[in-house]
Amino acid sequence: MTSQLFILHRKPTAEYMIAGWRRQWSDGGQISSGLPRYLIQKLDARQIGELGEEVSKMCYPFQVPGTHDTYRPRVAYQDGLPSQDMYRRNYFYDAGNGLILFLGEEPWFRIDIYGEAFFQAIKELGISRTVAVEGYNGAAPPDMERNVSCVYSQATMKEDLEKFGLRFSSYGSRGRNGPTIGMALITIAHHQYPDVEMFRLGAMAPMYPFFTASNEPVGITRDHRAFYDIMRRVKSMFKLDIDLSELMGLGEAESQELKETLDKISGTNPGAKEIIERARSEYRVNPFMEAVDMDPALDKTLEDILRNAPENPEGL
Repeated sequence: MTSQLFILHRKPTAEYMIAGWRRQWSDGGQISSGLPRYLIQKLDARQIGELGEEVSKMCYPFQVPGTHDTYRPRVAYQDGLPSQDMYRRNYFYDAGNGLILFLGEEPWFRIDIYGEAFFQAIKELGISRTVAVEGYNGAAPPDMERNVSCVYSQATMKEDLEKFGLRFSSYGSRGRNGPTIGMALITIAHHQYPDVEMFRLGAMAPMYPFFTASNEPVGITRDHRAFYDIMRRVKSMFKLDIDLSELMGLGEAESQELKETLDKISGTNPGAKEIIERARSEYRVNPFMEAVDMDPALDKTLEDILRNAPENPEGL
């Protein structure tokens, strides 16, 4: 079965991986499905492999009643003849400079098989650290930095992760809570793959518990500001050469639009105004400030200036 779990078409230089999933529970702001897809397109990443036939057979239903073709496998025909076998989309992409991108479909069954395939791929590609990106909805003030939570697979990782403005989750410690796909894989890594370093970054995407006059949810369905706040951490962690200005611009535009909508709602609905104001007052975020690497010569010059400065300058 092992040979059917992961198929590698080409083996690039690989060091880090960003992983996300379509059709999954923890996809608030389309962070898990949308961020990897954005990076695949932006970086012109090329498909290099996929989880194999055994995963497609064992980890998914054929269909779910009442959902039409949402959960059915993909097929293709040409002039009436099948041109492609039934398949599930669990693909690996080479983005260059040691970065691998994974965009998969959350499994419905046999997380043990899915996990074995996923970690086999990590080992065969030679990836040293993997981040799962996911999202959840909440009343986040749209004009503020997104709150980013973290779980991780090995205790030795925490000291490094503490540098990046993260909130370490205690999810499930006070009662029964089922894991997201990212959390489940990290738990498997912790217990079965101690040589694998994997962590999850989950951002809160703004979504409020009321609707507009046109019955649309009040929030941001694809939250580029959350993409940005995750990626500036990942960029620093993995030393990636990627321009995030487009994500910041898209995020600012979406956030401003939502802020204006919330202001209008607050002006006419006292109950909604109370919810919005309470959400802002209770919102807590661990801010991330990227460290600046200074030229050693400049750093020494500044050190000399500070060392030679008078202790009590006149007039101060």
